[in-house]
Amino acid sequence: MSFRSIIAVVATIFLFAGYCGNNAVADAGAHHSDRSGTSKPNIVLFYVDDLGYGDVGFTGHPSTHTPNIDSLAYNGKILTSWYSGCSVCSGSRAALLTGRQYTRIGTPGVFNPDSDVGLPQNETTIASQLKKAGYSTGCVGKWHLGQRDMYLPLAHGFDTYLGIPYSDDMGEARRSGCNNASDHGMYSQPNKSKAKRARDAILSYAEGGFTRETDYVRMARGEIDPEIMDPAVDYLPLLYQYSNGTSNFTQVLEQPLDFTQLGQKYNDFAQSFLRNHSASSSPFFLYMPFSHVHTTASNQPALQYAGCTFQNTSSRGPFGDALAEVDWMVGNVVQTLKEEGIYNNTLIIFSGDNGPWMIKQLSAGSPGLFFATAADYWNVGKGSTWEGGIREASFVHWNGVITPTSRTNEVVSALDVFPTLSKLTGIPLPTDRIYDGKDATDVWFGENGGKSPHEFLFFYNDAFQPPSAVRYGSYKAHFRTSPGLGGCSEPDCYVKHYSPAPLLFNISQDPSEAYPLTTNGTMPADPSVLHVVNSILSAYEEEVKTLHYGKLHPAPGSPPYGVCCDRSRNCDCNGNPYI
Repeated sequence: MSFRSIIAVVATIFLFAGYCGNNAVADAGAHHSDRSGTSKPNIVLFYVDDLGYGDVGFTGHPSTHTPNIDSLAYNGKILTSWYSGCSVCSGSRAALLTGRQYTRIGTPGVFNPDSDVGLPQNETTIASQLKKAGYSTGCVGKWHLGQRDMYLPLAHGFDTYLGIPYSDDMGEARRSGCNNASDHGMYSQPNKSKAKRARDAILSYAEGGFTRETDYVRMARGEIDPEIMDPAVDYLPLLYQYSNGTSNFTQVLEQPLDFTQLGQKYNDFAQSFLRNHSASSSPFFLYMPFSHVHTTASNQPALQYAGCTFQNTSSRGPFGDALAEVDWMVGNVVQTLKEEGIYNNTLIIFSGDNGPWMIKQLSAGSPGLFFATAADYWNVGKGSTWEGGIREASFVHWNGVITPTSRTNEVVSALDVFPTLSKLTGIPLPTDRIYDGKDATDVWFGENGGKSPHEFLFFYNDAFQPPSAVRYGSYKAHFRTSPGLGGCSEPDCYVKHYSPAPLLFNISQDPSEAYPLTTNGTMPADPSVLHVVNSILSAYEEEVKTLHYGKLHPAPGSPPYGVCCDRSRNCDCNGNPYI
Protein backbone atom coordinates (compact mmCIF):
# COMPACT_ATOMS: atom_id res chain seq x y z
CA MET A 1 0.00 0.00 0.00
CA SER A 2 1.41 3.43 -0.93
CA PHE A 3 1.84 6.11 1.72
CA ARG A 4 -0.79 8.35 0.15
CA SER A 5 -3.17 5.40 0.21
CA ILE A 6 -2.41 5.07 3.89
CA ILE A 7 -3.33 8.73 4.41
CA ALA A 8 -6.61 8.11 2.60
CA VAL A 9 -7.27 5.15 4.88
CA VAL A 10 -6.64 7.35 7.91
CA ALA A 11 -9.30 9.79 6.75
CA THR A 12 -11.78 6.98 6.11
CA ILE A 13 -11.14 5.41 9.51
CA PHE A 14 -11.76 8.64 11.38
CA LEU A 15 -15.01 9.26 9.49
CA PHE A 16 -16.09 5.68 10.12
CA ALA A 17 -15.35 6.04 13.82
CA GLY A 18 -17.51 9.17 14.03
CA TYR A 19 -14.79 11.79 14.24
CA CYS A 20 -16.21 13.84 11.87
CA GLY A 21 8.30 40.63 17.00
CA ASN A 22 11.32 39.65 18.75
CA ASN A 23 10.78 42.02 21.67
CA ALA A 24 10.24 39.86 24.71
CA VAL A 25 9.21 42.41 27.31
CA ALA A 26 7.98 40.73 30.47
CA ASP A 27 8.22 37.84 32.84
CA ALA A 28 5.27 35.82 34.04
CA GLY A 29 4.36 38.15 36.84
CA ALA A 30 3.86 41.22 34.66
CA HIS A 31 1.19 39.89 32.30
CA HIS A 32 -1.64 37.47 32.75
CA SER A 33 -3.67 35.52 30.21
CA ASP A 34 -7.40 35.50 29.78
CA ARG A 35 -8.74 31.95 29.66
CA SER A 36 -12.28 32.92 30.64
CA GLY A 37 -14.87 31.44 28.34
CA THR A 38 -12.48 29.18 26.46
CA SER A 39 -13.57 25.63 25.76
CA LYS A 40 -11.23 22.68 26.04
CA PRO A 41 -8.48 23.57 23.58
CA ASN A 42 -6.99 21.43 20.89
CA ILE A 43 -3.41 20.62 21.87
CA VAL A 44 -0.31 20.25 19.69
CA LEU A 45 2.91 19.15 21.40
CA PHE A 46 6.15 19.50 19.39
CA TYR A 47 9.09 17.56 20.85
CA VAL A 48 12.41 17.71 18.98
CA ASP A 49 14.97 14.93 19.41
CA ASP A 50 18.40 15.96 20.81
CA LEU A 51 17.70 19.67 20.31
CA GLY A 52 20.16 21.85 22.21
CA TYR A 53 19.09 24.97 24.07
CA GLY A 54 21.21 27.05 21.70
CA ASP A 55 19.94 25.56 18.44
CA VAL A 56 16.93 27.73 17.57
CA GLY A 57 16.58 31.34 16.55
CA PHE A 58 14.57 32.44 19.59
CA THR A 59 17.43 31.37 21.88
CA GLY A 60 19.97 33.23 19.79
CA HIS A 61 21.69 30.89 17.33
CA PRO A 62 23.23 33.15 14.65
CA SER A 63 22.92 30.87 11.61
CA THR A 64 19.90 28.69 12.36
CA HIS A 65 16.88 29.36 10.16
CA THR A 66 13.74 28.59 12.19
CA PRO A 67 11.26 31.39 11.32
CA ASN A 68 8.10 29.39 12.04
CA ILE A 69 9.29 28.14 15.41
CA ASP A 70 10.59 31.61 16.32
CA SER A 71 7.32 33.28 15.36
CA LEU A 72 5.35 30.96 17.63
CA ALA A 73 7.83 31.57 20.46
CA TYR A 74 7.79 35.36 20.14
CA ASN A 75 4.00 35.41 19.95
CA GLY A 76 3.67 33.14 22.97
CA LYS A 77 5.53 32.72 26.25
CA ILE A 78 9.17 31.59 26.22
CA LEU A 79 9.96 29.34 29.17
CA THR A 80 13.66 29.86 29.77
CA SER A 81 13.94 27.41 32.70
CA TRP A 82 12.17 24.33 31.30
CA TYR A 83 13.89 21.08 32.27
CA SER A 84 13.62 17.66 30.68
CA GLY A 85 12.66 14.68 32.80
CA CYS A 86 15.84 12.80 31.77
CA SER A 87 19.07 13.53 29.93
CA VAL A 88 18.46 10.78 27.32
CA CYS A 89 15.67 9.59 25.05
CA SER A 90 13.31 7.02 26.59
CA GLY A 91 13.48 8.33 30.14
CA SER A 92 12.60 11.84 29.00
CA ARG A 93 9.58 10.59 27.01
CA ALA A 94 8.32 8.47 29.86
CA ALA A 95 8.54 11.47 32.20
CA LEU A 96 6.84 13.78 29.68
CA LEU A 97 3.92 11.48 28.91
CA THR A 98 3.22 10.29 32.47
CA GLY A 99 4.22 13.21 34.72
CA ARG A 100 6.33 10.79 36.78
CA GLN A 101 10.07 10.43 37.27
CA TYR A 102 11.33 7.74 34.93
CA THR A 103 13.09 6.15 37.89
CA ARG A 104 9.76 5.79 39.68
CA ILE A 105 8.37 3.95 36.65
CA GLY A 106 11.46 1.78 36.22
CA THR A 107 12.09 2.94 32.66
CA PRO A 108 15.75 2.79 31.58
CA GLY A 109 17.26 5.85 30.00
CA VAL A 110 17.07 4.11 26.61
CA PHE A 111 15.12 1.13 25.27
CA ASN A 112 16.99 -1.03 22.76
CA PRO A 113 15.41 -2.11 19.44
CA ASP A 114 15.19 -5.70 20.74
CA SER A 115 13.84 -4.83 24.21
CA ASP A 116 11.33 -7.21 25.75
CA VAL A 117 9.93 -4.41 27.95
CA GLY A 118 8.48 -0.94 27.44
CA LEU A 119 6.43 1.74 29.16
CA PRO A 120 4.25 -0.33 31.53
CA GLN A 121 0.70 -0.89 30.38
CA ASN A 122 -0.67 0.37 33.69
CA GLU A 123 0.92 3.81 33.25
CA THR A 124 -1.52 6.56 32.28
CA THR A 125 -0.18 8.78 29.50
CA ILE A 126 -1.29 12.26 28.45
CA ALA A 127 -3.18 10.64 25.56
CA SER A 128 -5.01 8.19 27.84
CA GLN A 129 -5.83 11.00 30.25
CA LEU A 130 -7.15 13.34 27.56
CA LYS A 131 -9.35 10.63 26.08
CA LYS A 132 -11.32 10.77 29.35
CA ALA A 133 -12.29 14.30 28.28
CA GLY A 134 -13.32 13.20 24.78
CA TYR A 135 -10.09 14.03 22.97
CA SER A 136 -9.04 12.32 19.74
CA THR A 137 -5.33 11.56 19.81
CA GLY A 138 -2.58 11.15 17.23
CA CYS A 139 1.18 10.65 17.34
CA VAL A 140 3.73 11.12 14.57
CA GLY A 141 7.51 10.71 14.92
CA LYS A 142 9.84 8.90 17.30
CA TRP A 143 8.15 6.82 20.02
CA HIS A 144 10.99 5.05 21.91
CA LEU A 145 8.96 3.62 24.77
CA GLY A 146 9.00 0.00 23.62
CA GLN A 147 8.62 -1.47 20.12
CA ARG A 148 6.39 -4.47 20.91
CA ASP A 149 2.69 -3.98 20.11
CA MET A 150 1.67 -3.86 23.77
CA TYR A 151 3.99 -0.88 24.32
CA LEU A 152 3.41 1.11 21.13
CA PRO A 153 1.25 4.28 20.98
CA LEU A 154 -2.13 2.58 20.43
CA ALA A 155 -1.61 0.67 23.68
CA HIS A 156 -1.09 4.02 25.45
CA GLY A 157 -4.10 6.07 24.45
CA PHE A 158 -3.37 7.14 20.87
CA ASP A 159 -5.84 6.52 18.05
CA THR A 160 -3.25 6.52 15.30
CA TYR A 161 0.53 6.63 14.85
CA LEU A 162 3.16 7.00 12.14
CA GLY A 163 6.85 6.94 12.92
CA ILE A 164 10.05 5.22 14.02
CA PRO A 165 9.64 3.11 17.18
CA TYR A 166 13.09 4.09 18.53
CA SER A 167 16.07 6.34 17.77
CA ASP A 168 17.07 6.89 14.17
CA ASP A 169 20.60 5.58 14.80
CA MET A 170 19.35 2.15 15.93
CA GLY A 171 19.55 0.66 12.45
CA GLU A 172 20.44 1.77 8.95
CA ALA A 173 18.12 3.58 6.56
CA ARG A 174 18.03 4.49 2.89
CA ARG A 175 18.61 7.91 1.37
CA SER A 176 16.87 8.25 -1.98
CA GLY A 177 18.20 10.68 -4.55
CA CYS A 178 16.99 14.15 -5.48
CA ASN A 179 16.43 15.83 -8.85
CA ASN A 180 15.35 12.54 -10.46
CA ALA A 181 18.65 10.92 -9.49
CA SER A 182 18.74 7.20 -8.86
CA ASP A 183 18.29 5.74 -5.39
CA HIS A 184 21.52 6.35 -3.51
CA GLY A 185 20.92 3.32 -1.32
CA MET A 186 22.42 3.15 2.12
CA TYR A 187 26.08 3.92 1.54
CA SER A 188 26.76 0.56 3.18
CA GLN A 189 30.33 -0.57 3.50
CA PRO A 190 30.69 -4.23 2.49
CA ASN A 191 33.03 -5.03 5.38
CA LYS A 192 30.87 -3.36 8.00
CA SER A 193 29.47 -6.05 10.25
CA LYS A 194 26.25 -6.09 12.23
CA ALA A 195 28.29 -5.84 15.41
CA LYS A 196 29.98 -2.65 14.20
CA ARG A 197 26.62 -1.14 13.30
CA ALA A 198 25.35 -1.92 16.78
CA ARG A 199 28.41 -0.35 18.41
CA ASP A 200 27.68 2.87 16.53
CA ALA A 201 24.39 3.25 18.39
CA ILE A 202 24.33 1.41 21.66
CA LEU A 203 27.67 1.14 23.41
CA SER A 204 27.66 4.74 24.61
CA TYR A 205 24.27 4.16 26.24
CA ALA A 206 25.38 0.87 27.79
CA GLU A 207 28.63 2.30 29.12
CA GLY A 208 26.72 5.23 30.61
CA GLY A 209 24.32 2.88 32.43
CA PHE A 210 21.33 4.09 30.44
CA THR A 211 20.11 0.81 28.96
CA ARG A 212 19.25 -2.75 29.95
CA GLU A 213 21.30 -5.76 28.96
CA THR A 214 19.87 -7.29 25.78
CA ASP A 215 21.33 -9.36 22.94
CA TYR A 216 21.76 -6.11 21.00
CA VAL A 217 24.14 -4.81 23.67
CA ARG A 218 25.93 -8.14 24.02
CA MET A 219 26.39 -8.31 20.25
CA ALA A 220 27.88 -4.83 20.27
CA ARG A 221 30.43 -5.98 22.84
CA GLY A 222 31.33 -8.99 20.70
CA GLU A 223 29.84 -11.46 23.16
CA ILE A 224 27.28 -12.85 20.69
CA ASP A 225 27.82 -13.92 17.09
CA PRO A 226 26.03 -11.26 15.00
CA GLU A 227 24.98 -13.89 12.47
CA ILE A 228 22.55 -15.42 14.97
CA MET A 229 21.03 -12.06 15.89
CA ASP A 230 17.50 -11.06 14.94
CA PRO A 231 17.91 -9.18 11.61
CA ALA A 232 15.25 -6.69 12.75
CA VAL A 233 17.96 -4.66 14.49
CA ASP A 234 19.77 -4.04 11.18
CA TYR A 235 17.30 -1.73 9.48
CA LEU A 236 15.07 1.13 10.66
CA PRO A 237 11.34 0.48 10.23
CA LEU A 238 8.59 3.01 9.54
CA LEU A 239 5.48 1.95 11.44
CA TYR A 240 1.83 2.84 10.94
CA GLN A 241 -0.82 2.10 13.54
CA TYR A 242 -4.56 2.65 13.33
CA SER A 243 -7.83 1.39 14.75
CA ASN A 244 -11.10 0.66 12.97
CA GLY A 245 -13.05 1.15 16.17
CA THR A 246 -12.92 -2.45 17.30
CA SER A 247 -9.39 -3.66 16.51
CA ASN A 248 -5.91 -2.14 16.40
CA PHE A 249 -3.55 -2.71 13.49
CA THR A 250 0.22 -2.27 13.16
CA GLN A 251 1.89 -2.21 9.74
CA VAL A 252 5.55 -1.91 8.74
CA LEU A 253 5.36 0.52 5.82
CA GLU A 254 9.09 0.52 5.03
CA GLN A 255 12.20 -1.27 6.20
CA PRO A 256 14.74 0.16 5.79
CA LEU A 257 12.89 3.48 5.67
CA ASP A 258 13.86 6.35 3.38
CA PHE A 259 15.20 9.39 5.24
CA THR A 260 14.80 11.64 2.20
CA GLN A 261 11.02 11.15 2.22
CA LEU A 262 10.49 10.83 5.96
CA GLY A 263 9.81 14.49 6.74
CA GLN A 264 7.24 14.73 3.94
CA LYS A 265 5.45 11.67 5.30
CA TYR A 266 5.39 13.10 8.81
CA ASN A 267 4.06 16.37 7.41
CA ASP A 268 1.31 14.73 5.34
CA PHE A 269 0.21 12.57 8.24
CA ALA A 270 0.01 15.51 10.67
CA GLN A 271 -1.92 17.71 8.23
CA SER A 272 -4.33 14.87 7.45
CA PHE A 273 -4.94 14.30 11.16
CA LEU A 274 -5.72 17.99 11.71
CA ARG A 275 -8.07 18.23 8.71
CA ASN A 276 -9.92 15.08 9.71
CA HIS A 277 -10.63 16.57 13.14
CA SER A 278 -11.17 20.23 12.37
CA ALA A 279 -14.94 19.91 11.91
CA SER A 280 -15.45 17.66 14.91
CA SER A 281 -17.09 18.89 18.07
CA SER A 282 -14.47 16.92 20.00
CA PRO A 283 -11.02 18.41 20.68
CA PHE A 284 -7.80 16.68 19.63
CA PHE A 285 -4.28 16.08 20.91
CA LEU A 286 -1.48 15.81 18.33
CA TYR A 287 1.88 14.71 19.72
CA MET A 288 4.79 15.28 17.31
CA PRO A 289 8.03 13.84 18.77
CA PHE A 290 10.25 14.45 15.74
CA SER A 291 12.96 11.89 14.99
CA HIS A 292 14.95 14.89 13.72
CA VAL A 293 17.61 16.17 14.73
CA HIS A 294 19.10 13.09 16.38
CA THR A 295 22.19 11.82 14.57
CA THR A 296 21.89 8.69 12.43
CA ALA A 297 23.86 5.48 12.04
CA SER A 298 27.24 5.97 10.39
CA ASN A 299 26.06 5.01 6.89
CA GLN A 300 24.42 8.42 6.40
CA PRO A 301 26.53 11.35 5.18
CA ALA A 302 27.24 13.75 8.05
CA LEU A 303 25.01 11.59 10.29
CA GLN A 304 22.01 13.74 9.40
CA TYR A 305 19.11 13.78 6.92
CA ALA A 306 16.55 16.07 5.36
CA GLY A 307 14.22 16.12 2.37
CA CYS A 308 15.41 17.29 -1.02
CA THR A 309 14.00 20.78 -0.53
CA PHE A 310 16.26 21.30 2.47
CA GLN A 311 19.47 19.48 1.61
CA ASN A 312 22.47 21.84 1.29
CA THR A 313 20.37 24.92 2.05
CA SER A 314 21.59 25.96 5.52
CA SER A 315 24.79 27.81 6.27
CA ARG A 316 24.86 25.70 9.41
CA GLY A 317 25.38 22.55 7.33
CA PRO A 318 23.49 19.22 7.44
CA PHE A 319 22.31 19.76 11.02
CA GLY A 320 20.85 23.09 9.95
CA ASP A 321 19.18 21.39 6.96
CA ALA A 322 17.51 18.88 9.29
CA LEU A 323 16.35 21.61 11.67
CA ALA A 324 15.01 23.66 8.75
CA GLU A 325 12.84 20.68 7.79
CA VAL A 326 11.50 20.54 11.35
CA ASP A 327 10.68 24.24 11.13
CA TRP A 328 8.87 23.65 7.83
CA MET A 329 6.72 20.93 9.40
CA VAL A 330 5.92 23.18 12.35
CA GLY A 331 4.93 25.96 9.95
CA ASN A 332 2.68 23.65 7.97
CA VAL A 333 0.91 22.47 11.10
CA VAL A 334 0.22 26.07 12.10
CA GLN A 335 -0.92 26.97 8.59
CA THR A 336 -3.32 24.02 8.57
CA LEU A 337 -4.73 25.08 11.94
CA LYS A 338 -5.39 28.53 10.49
CA GLU A 339 -6.90 27.21 7.26
CA GLU A 340 -9.24 24.96 9.21
CA GLY A 341 -10.31 27.81 11.50
CA ILE A 342 -9.08 26.16 14.71
CA TYR A 343 -5.85 28.04 15.36
CA ASN A 344 -7.36 30.31 18.02
CA ASN A 345 -8.52 27.34 20.07
CA THR A 346 -5.25 25.38 19.92
CA LEU A 347 -2.60 25.33 22.63
CA ILE A 348 0.86 24.71 21.15
CA ILE A 349 3.72 23.43 23.31
CA PHE A 350 7.31 23.24 22.05
CA SER A 351 10.31 21.59 23.69
CA GLY A 352 13.01 18.94 23.27
CA ASP A 353 13.74 15.62 24.93
CA ASN A 354 17.31 16.34 26.10
CA GLY A 355 20.42 18.30 25.23
CA PRO A 356 22.71 17.81 22.22
CA TRP A 357 24.92 14.74 21.79
CA MET A 358 28.13 16.73 21.87
CA ILE A 359 30.56 13.98 20.86
CA LYS A 360 28.84 14.03 17.46
CA GLN A 361 30.32 17.51 16.95
CA LEU A 362 28.92 19.41 13.94
CA SER A 363 26.37 16.68 13.27
CA ALA A 364 24.74 17.49 16.61
CA GLY A 365 23.33 20.57 18.29
CA SER A 366 24.53 23.31 20.61
CA PRO A 367 23.98 23.74 24.37
CA GLY A 368 24.09 27.51 23.92
CA LEU A 369 25.51 29.23 26.99
CA PHE A 370 25.17 26.07 29.10
CA PHE A 371 28.81 24.98 28.86
CA ALA A 372 29.32 24.13 32.56
CA THR A 373 32.69 25.83 32.75
CA ALA A 374 33.36 24.40 36.20
CA ALA A 375 33.22 20.86 34.83
CA ASP A 376 36.75 21.07 33.39
CA TYR A 377 35.63 19.06 30.35
CA TRP A 378 33.66 19.98 27.26
CA ASN A 379 31.12 17.14 26.96
CA VAL A 380 28.31 18.51 29.13
CA GLY A 381 25.27 17.87 26.93
CA LYS A 382 23.07 14.82 26.42
CA GLY A 383 23.64 12.16 29.06
CA SER A 384 24.62 14.62 31.80
CA THR A 385 22.66 16.63 34.34
CA TRP A 386 24.69 19.75 33.73
CA GLU A 387 22.38 22.43 32.33
CA GLY A 388 23.39 21.57 28.77
CA GLY A 389 21.99 18.07 29.13
CA ILE A 390 18.56 18.84 30.56
CA ARG A 391 17.60 22.49 30.03
CA GLU A 392 15.49 22.90 26.91
CA ALA A 393 14.48 25.63 24.46
CA SER A 394 10.74 25.77 25.15
CA PHE A 395 7.60 27.86 24.88
CA VAL A 396 3.81 27.72 25.04
CA HIS A 397 1.58 29.48 22.51
CA TRP A 398 -2.18 30.03 22.44
CA ASN A 399 -3.30 32.85 20.22
CA GLY A 400 -5.51 35.33 22.06
CA VAL A 401 -4.96 33.61 25.40
CA ILE A 402 -1.22 33.62 26.18
CA THR A 403 0.29 37.10 26.16
CA PRO A 404 2.58 37.57 23.12
CA THR A 405 6.25 38.51 23.59
CA SER A 406 6.20 37.27 27.18
CA ARG A 407 8.81 35.14 28.89
CA THR A 408 9.59 33.75 32.31
CA ASN A 409 12.55 32.17 34.08
CA GLU A 410 10.32 30.36 36.59
CA VAL A 411 11.27 26.69 36.89
CA VAL A 412 9.06 24.26 34.97
CA SER A 413 9.57 20.71 33.78
CA ALA A 414 8.44 18.28 31.14
CA LEU A 415 7.02 16.41 34.13
CA ASP A 416 4.49 19.24 34.49
CA VAL A 417 2.79 18.72 31.12
CA PHE A 418 0.59 15.83 32.31
CA PRO A 419 -0.80 17.56 35.45
CA THR A 420 -1.06 20.92 33.70
CA LEU A 421 -3.09 19.56 30.79
CA SER A 422 -5.19 17.56 33.24
CA LYS A 423 -6.04 20.75 35.14
CA LEU A 424 -6.63 22.69 31.94
CA THR A 425 -9.11 20.12 30.60
CA GLY A 426 -10.81 19.42 33.92
CA ILE A 427 -9.64 15.83 34.38
CA PRO A 428 -8.69 14.78 37.95
CA LEU A 429 -5.30 13.15 38.36
CA PRO A 430 -5.40 9.42 39.07
CA THR A 431 -5.20 8.90 42.81
CA ASP A 432 -3.49 5.51 42.79
CA ARG A 433 0.03 6.79 42.07
CA ILE A 434 2.50 9.56 42.90
CA TYR A 435 3.04 12.41 40.45
CA ASP A 436 6.33 14.30 40.37
CA GLY A 437 5.11 16.94 37.93
CA LYS A 438 3.08 19.90 39.15
CA ASP A 439 0.25 21.97 37.75
CA ALA A 440 2.11 24.80 35.96
CA THR A 441 -0.90 26.74 34.68
CA ASP A 442 0.14 29.78 36.74
CA VAL A 443 3.48 29.87 34.93
CA TRP A 444 2.15 29.04 31.46
CA PHE A 445 -0.69 31.56 31.63
CA GLY A 446 0.76 34.16 33.99
CA GLU A 447 -1.91 33.70 36.62
CA ASN A 448 -1.69 34.18 40.40
CA GLY A 449 1.73 35.80 40.13
CA GLY A 450 3.07 33.22 37.68
CA LYS A 451 5.28 31.43 40.21
CA SER A 452 6.85 28.01 39.79
CA PRO A 453 5.00 25.14 41.46
CA HIS A 454 8.34 23.52 42.34
CA GLU A 455 10.20 24.21 45.54
CA PHE A 456 12.64 21.41 44.69
CA LEU A 457 12.96 19.76 41.27
CA PHE A 458 15.21 16.68 41.29
CA PHE A 459 17.14 15.33 38.32
CA TYR A 460 18.08 11.68 37.93
CA ASN A 461 20.80 10.36 35.64
CA ASP A 462 20.50 6.64 36.38
CA ALA A 463 17.32 4.61 36.76
CA PHE A 464 18.51 3.00 40.01
CA GLN A 465 20.69 5.67 41.64
CA PRO A 466 19.76 8.61 43.88
CA PRO A 467 19.21 11.98 42.20
CA SER A 468 22.33 13.57 40.79
CA ALA A 469 21.15 17.19 40.95
CA VAL A 470 18.33 19.46 42.11
CA ARG A 471 16.97 22.89 41.27
CA TYR A 472 15.93 24.99 44.30
CA GLY A 473 14.72 28.48 43.46
CA SER A 474 17.67 30.38 42.00
CA TYR A 475 20.07 27.61 42.97
CA LYS A 476 21.15 24.33 41.46
CA ALA A 477 23.06 21.70 43.40
CA HIS A 478 24.95 18.68 42.06
CA PHE A 479 25.36 15.61 44.27
CA ARG A 480 27.11 13.78 41.44
CA THR A 481 28.46 15.01 38.11
CA SER A 482 29.56 13.09 35.05
CA PRO A 483 30.33 13.84 31.40
CA GLY A 484 27.77 13.58 28.66
CA LEU A 485 27.09 10.49 26.57
CA GLY A 486 30.30 9.06 25.13
CA GLY A 487 32.59 10.71 27.65
CA CYS A 488 35.67 12.77 26.81
CA SER A 489 39.44 12.60 27.12
CA GLU A 490 40.36 15.27 29.69
CA PRO A 491 41.99 14.01 32.92
CA ASP A 492 39.00 15.22 34.97
CA CYS A 493 36.45 13.53 32.70
CA TYR A 494 34.94 11.11 35.20
CA VAL A 495 32.12 10.74 37.71
CA LYS A 496 32.54 12.94 40.79
CA HIS A 497 30.59 12.80 44.05
CA TYR A 498 30.16 15.79 46.38
CA SER A 499 29.78 15.34 50.14
CA PRO A 500 28.81 16.53 52.61
CA ALA A 501 28.08 19.72 50.66
CA PRO A 502 26.84 19.46 47.09
CA LEU A 503 28.40 21.48 44.28
CA LEU A 504 26.24 24.61 44.39
CA PHE A 505 25.60 27.35 41.81
CA ASN A 506 23.34 30.37 41.73
CA ILE A 507 21.99 29.28 38.38
CA SER A 508 19.93 32.44 37.82
CA GLN A 509 23.09 34.54 37.98
CA ASP A 510 25.45 31.88 36.63
CA PRO A 511 23.64 29.74 34.03
CA SER A 512 26.97 28.56 32.58
CA GLU A 513 27.80 26.87 35.91
CA ALA A 514 31.15 28.60 36.06
CA TYR A 515 31.39 29.93 39.62
CA PRO A 516 30.55 27.38 42.32
CA LEU A 517 29.48 28.58 45.75
CA THR A 518 30.91 25.44 47.37
CA THR A 519 34.15 23.61 46.69
CA ASN A 520 35.46 20.10 47.32
CA GLY A 521 32.35 19.06 49.20
CA THR A 522 33.12 21.47 52.05
CA MET A 523 30.22 23.05 53.92
CA PRO A 524 30.20 26.81 53.21
CA ALA A 525 31.13 29.39 55.80
CA ASP A 526 28.74 32.04 54.47
CA PRO A 527 25.56 31.75 56.61
CA SER A 528 23.19 32.48 53.73
CA VAL A 529 24.81 29.86 51.49
CA LEU A 530 24.91 27.41 54.40
CA HIS A 531 21.15 27.86 54.85
CA VAL A 532 20.60 27.02 51.19
CA VAL A 533 22.81 23.93 51.42
CA ASN A 534 21.07 22.67 54.55
CA SER A 535 17.65 23.13 52.94
CA ILE A 536 18.80 21.18 49.90
CA LEU A 537 20.30 18.37 51.99
CA SER A 538 17.06 17.99 53.95
CA ALA A 539 15.04 17.80 50.73
CA TYR A 540 17.52 15.30 49.27
CA GLU A 541 17.22 13.05 52.30
CA GLU A 542 13.42 13.08 51.98
CA GLU A 543 13.56 12.38 48.24
CA VAL A 544 15.86 9.40 48.70
CA LYS A 545 13.68 8.06 51.51
CA THR A 546 10.37 8.31 49.64
CA LEU A 547 11.13 7.53 45.99
CA HIS A 548 10.69 3.84 45.30
CA TYR A 549 12.36 2.63 42.12
CA GLY A 550 10.10 0.89 39.66
CA LYS A 551 10.79 -2.44 38.03
CA LEU A 552 9.70 -3.47 34.55
CA HIS A 553 8.21 -6.86 33.86
CA PRO A 554 8.11 -8.19 30.29
CA ALA A 555 4.67 -8.79 28.83
CA PRO A 556 3.96 -12.39 27.77
CA GLY A 557 5.53 -13.52 24.52
CA SER A 558 8.65 -15.08 23.07
CA PRO A 559 11.59 -13.56 21.18
CA PRO A 560 12.50 -12.25 18.73
CA TYR A 561 11.08 -8.90 19.81
CA GLY A 562 12.41 -6.65 17.03
CA VAL A 563 10.19 -4.97 14.45
CA CYS A 564 10.45 -6.76 11.10
CA CYS A 565 8.64 -6.42 7.79
CA ASP A 566 9.41 -10.02 6.75
CA ARG A 567 11.93 -12.30 8.47
CA SER A 568 12.11 -14.54 5.42
CA ARG A 569 13.72 -11.52 3.75
CA ASN A 570 15.92 -10.73 6.77
CA CYS A 571 13.79 -7.63 7.46
CA ASP A 572 15.09 -6.07 4.24
CA CYS A 573 11.94 -5.22 2.27
CA ASN A 574 12.80 -1.82 0.77
CA GLY A 575 16.59 -1.67 0.66
CA ASN A 576 17.88 -2.26 -2.86
CA PRO A 577 20.04 -1.04 -4.39
CA TYR A 578 22.94 -0.73 -1.95
CA ILE A 579 26.09 1.09 -3.02
